[in-house]
Amino acid sequence: MKLEIVVWIIHFASRVYTLPDTIRIGGLFHPNDINQENVFKHAIHDVNANRLILSRSNLSGQVEKVSPQDSFHASKRVCSLLRLGVAAVFGPQSAQISSHVQSICDTMEIPHLETRWDYKLRRESCLVNLYPHPTVLSKAYLDLVKKWGWKSFTIIYESNEGLVRLQELLKARNGAFSAYPITIRQLGSSRDHRPLLKQIKNSAESHIVLDCSTEKIYDVLKQAQQIGMMSDYHSYLITSLDLHTIDLDEFKYGGTNITGFRLINPDTPVVQKVLKQWGENFTVMSTETALIYDAVHLFARALHDLDSSQKIDIKPLSCDASDTWSHGYSLINYMKIVMEKIRNIVINIS
Repeated sequence: MKLEIVVWIIHFASRVYTLPDTIRIGGLFHPNDINQENVFKHAIHDVNANRLILSRSNLSGQVEKVSPQDSFHASKRVCSLLRLGVAAVFGPQSAQISSHVQSICDTMEIPHLETRWDYKLRRESCLVNLYPHPTVLSKAYLDLVKKWGWKSFTIIYESNEGLVRLQELLKARNGAFSAYPITIRQLGSSRDHRPLLKQIKNSAESHIVLDCSTEKIYDVLKQAQQIGMMSDYHSYLITSLDLHTIDLDEFKYGGTNITGFRLINPDTPVVQKVLKQWGENFTVMSTETALIYDAVHLFARALHDLDSSQKIDIKPLSCDASDTWSHGYSLINYMKIVMEKIRNIVINIS
């Protein structure tokens, strides 16, 4: 009996700590994504400083710069990372090259973590995207409009992607709002949006759903103010999750209701710490950038938990060979389990 106990303890101990001293993770960033790269490195530093997670290992970030349009170069960079033995690939933010990165990760069974808005309703097998699913956001917009009791509204959208984000509101034209007028208008390529806004003003519509790039939100609201559409009679629902990055102070005296969703709590210690380290030139953090921090922590926590249940080996892989990482799918499943528990920078939109 004593022999059995000793053998069991030795066997258990050999299974608890099986990870290497250094665990490499790859980060793919565009040359101008300095903020996202900094957050990636900052998150790695914080994980390594937390001895409650991966206490006998340190994460090491392997950063590769990729062009948003060069999918061939991106594929080569991913294969280079796999040869180094990375346990996960983070990024990139470009939809054009992300699909190629995702394909390689699926083939090699390497976790691929993203933090970008993705219109695709189906998420691939090795992909973990922390950005809210389009359907989740769309239902949130619909729920809010219902709660406000809007009887009519005008949707202003910039691109077809916006129609995906607003799919539940569009479906409501034949459902909850079938008896009420819903108008859909598209922003033109011109920077002068006043002709379109004047048409909406002349229709006497006061409820606006605005879906456009974050860079255009201020201009649209400013031009709306110039033609008298920023009064206490008007309400705006902004679909961008980065509304918090825009200075809206000059609109606050008109009594206009400007509402948006956000995932970032800018008052949390983590956000304040990161922004302070960036310096005075950086005072806000975008949603996609903030989610990178959570993605690194999500990976670390899941790998920590997986290591407690099975022996893990991390090995270099070649894109020219048929070998895959045998622990990839298990790690992805663990990440999906703990995803809702990891909320370092972001909070639930609900």
